Amino acid sequence: MFRVPFGDPMISPRLLVSLLALALALTGCSRNVPESANAAAAKVPPLPLAMLPRDVVPMHYRLALTVDPEREGFTGHAETDVTFSKPLRAFFLHGQELQVGRVAVRTGSGPEVTGRYLQVHDSGIATVSFDQALRAGPATLVVDYRARFNRSLSGLYKVISRGDSYAFTQFENTDARRAFPSFDEPGFKTPFDVTIIAPSADKVIANTPVLSRTEQGSMTKWVFEPTKPLPTYLIALAVGPLDLVDAGDVPPNQYRRYPVHLRGVAARGLGPKLKYALSLTPAVVTALENYYHTGYPFQKLDTLAVPDFSAGAMENAGAITYREQLLLMDDNAPLEQRRQSLTVQAHEIAHQWFGDLVTPRWWDDIWLNESFATWMEYKAAQAVRPDQDYARDTLIGSLGVMRLDELPSARRIHNPVNTPDDIDNAFDDITYSKGSAVLSMFESFVGPQEFQKGIHAYLTKYSYGTATAEDFIGTIAQVTGHPEIVLAFRNFIDQPHIPLLETKAACTGAGTSLDVRETVYRPIGVILPEQHWHVPVCIEGGGNKLCRLSNPRGIQLTLPGTCAADLFPNVGGAGYYRFTVPEDHWQTLLHSAPSLSAADQLTLFHNVNAAVRAGLAPAADLYAVIAQLAPASDWGLLYTDRHSTFDLIDALHDLRVTGVLTAGGLAAQQQFVRRYFGPRLRQLGLLAREGEPASDAMLRAQLAQLLVDEGRDPAVIAPLAKAARAYLESARKQSSLPPELRQEALRAGVIAESTPFENLLIEAMQKSDDEYFIQSAIYALAGAEDRGTLDHVLALALTPQIRTGDLRYVQRYFGAEPSAKQALWAWFQANFPAIERRLSRYGMGATPDIQKFGCDEASKAGLHNFFGPKLRELEGVPRVLQENEERIGRCMAFKAAKGAELNAAVMAAR
Repeated sequence: MFRVPFGDPMISPRLLVSLLALALALTGCSRNVPESANAAAAKVPPLPLAMLPRDVVPMHYRLALTVDPEREGFTGHAETDVTFSKPLRAFFLHGQELQVGRVAVRTGSGPEVTGRYLQVHDSGIATVSFDQALRAGPATLVVDYRARFNRSLSGLYKVISRGDSYAFTQFENTDARRAFPSFDEPGFKTPFDVTIIAPSADKVIANTPVLSRTEQGSMTKWVFEPTKPLPTYLIALAVGPLDLVDAGDVPPNQYRRYPVHLRGVAARGLGPKLKYALSLTPAVVTALENYYHTGYPFQKLDTLAVPDFSAGAMENAGAITYREQLLLMDDNAPLEQRRQSLTVQAHEIAHQWFGDLVTPRWWDDIWLNESFATWMEYKAAQAVRPDQDYARDTLIGSLGVMRLDELPSARRIHNPVNTPDDIDNAFDDITYSKGSAVLSMFESFVGPQEFQKGIHAYLTKYSYGTATAEDFIGTIAQVTGHPEIVLAFRNFIDQPHIPLLETKAACTGAGTSLDVRETVYRPIGVILPEQHWHVPVCIEGGGNKLCRLSNPRGIQLTLPGTCAADLFPNVGGAGYYRFTVPEDHWQTLLHSAPSLSAADQLTLFHNVNAAVRAGLAPAADLYAVIAQLAPASDWGLLYTDRHSTFDLIDALHDLRVTGVLTAGGLAAQQQFVRRYFGPRLRQLGLLAREGEPASDAMLRAQLAQLLVDEGRDPAVIAPLAKAARAYLESARKQSSLPPELRQEALRAGVIAESTPFENLLIEAMQKSDDEYFIQSAIYALAGAEDRGTLDHVLALALTPQIRTGDLRYVQRYFGAEPSAKQALWAWFQANFPAIERRLSRYGMGATPDIQKFGCDEASKAGLHNFFGPKLRELEGVPRVLQENEERIGRCMAFKAAKGAELNAAVMAAR
């Protein structure tokens, strides 16, 4: 063990010319170092900002870390077995903000060779160099180091929660390098031996079961079983006064001869709140094993509720971490919170096979992880709790992501990754939701059972290894007997944007003749290049269904039987495409809307809305389809997460918050909402009925949100506001409302009572450590009109009163309301240095979304002028900035082209 003072470990690449001539070392050359700095600079190879050279390959890590969460940093001893492919005097690896005291290489024979460690880029690229060449073959790299705990929720970071100190890890994307020197890429997959020395009063969690514990005075040495082969980003640690809750075993079955032991982990005193979440876990594991036909692949499964967390959850092998609100809840938790607990657990546990057992070879294929887990989470959730209705969640995500995919800057699913920015941008809705939609489309095309066989074959073939998109697609095509899908699959993952299928029908003696032509969907004001796809198309009419693979030249089809007046061009929304039809066909579909299936209703609404936004249908059709669907719609048509959806509530909200509707048009839209949806909520009632299905509870919550936010219905706002005040005055112990309505009741209180209620809510939020309530309070307060209230909440966002991980809610909800958005933008600009200190330059990628609802030149110019000079210093920002500038431009063009027509249409429809 050693001591070095903390300082800046990063050396600017410009200073490399005054150091060793790394070019010679990295090529294994043993000539003398040139005296000229310019000569040395000329030979320095480009820094590997993407993939490291393969001249050094890690084979096995042995990590020993001393972690005391009460301190400000930790120490580490890392031994990495490596293989040198050729003689080397230096090589690249990863290490970020590590203070290295000793670095050496041991070989099977000969003395230990001491080297020099240097971080050469602020993304964590480092070099190790030696005075003599190292021979090709096996060796062990030994590094002693220390580092600070990260305070921006990355790497090995420290959290102070409820007076206790904890250390947790979050290594994805590329933050394992903050905790130990490594080859921090998904393609390097090795076993890990982990030893942790921690205060004896603390508990320690790692990926595998404990092998031994040894007391060492006031400290305890924890030795864990070796892991299966893993990439660095899946290693996990947790240290602190944790509650451990034994959740029993998932017993052996036909796929697995050993039991899987389950535990829940939470901050001190919160273990009992894990009860509901842990009740789901065994069933999720079983459902996934039944689908994959492959046993759970790791030694145990811990479920950790992390007090402050930058992500939603993380699939660390055998030790999955989650935001607290996903796991910690009371018996009367809202249904939406319970649903999220199930879907996110299903997502992360699905990763234990797809991502952990089989890992992408490089970040460009991370979509294989996230798309698959997103697609799989709803299958598993539906299997575990069919009563909670998860059947259309994939469709909701598919239709929502199209708003992003129609922008010029939209990236493809399988996107090149050449820089740290590219890695950061790989984790967006294109990866998660579009990828999931594409998987669902091809599953529908080849058949669910055949697709399932392909998944099993892929997992079996690449078990505990790495694979590429081509490996996946090839396996599916071979096993299903559908070689034609290879090209079609590539069309969808290797290019962005959305096919638009123009469908015309004519009656013939043989049935219904269909002419389907393909182009690119282009909203008003958006210029996109011409592209082509081979699209799996499923059309239904007259009781008949026909599925074919289209081609860029178009296809002609015939539906047999009588003439099908009810022709529907995308059955169940299974295809990732938009459709348009002649106006008389639109009218037929509008009038048939109440009798359509829930999936077809959702698909129809989205396609009518998209047609209006592309200038392919009159604005009146938007309000006509809503009027037709209102008496028959289910919760999924209305559903909004205020983030990635674009369902009915989102569409009306967008027209309001962007200013597309004038004051008169907005008043008319509110009247329209009250007219068509008020009766539905009155029929359902604000109080839950005993034994009612979950779908009714979710519909009630969505109707309340629609009528409060977009309808401004006094008949709904008044009772909700009254109940919300009683709820807060009882210190959240009593409520006359179903749990699903509490969040919207708080918003109703803000609307009805303004400052007095807002102060009461802020006081309750400051006293609470319940993440779900804090999120609900921030959502409610974003609806305030009083600038003092808005500024008060934003001031709290710079203090521990609002945790770092909860800043996402401030941006999401404040950015979605007109008054709050103005306050948020002013606050963000004025306090940028303080915000960056909290989030770090690596956690600012999503911040340009502050202006995602902008719709004027001033918003666009202000966004560009503020972020433009900062693009080099903020990782992940360039693409997100471009997306938001394009969003604003799209909105401005739509407003200019369709604003007057929309205002007239809603005036007529109210």
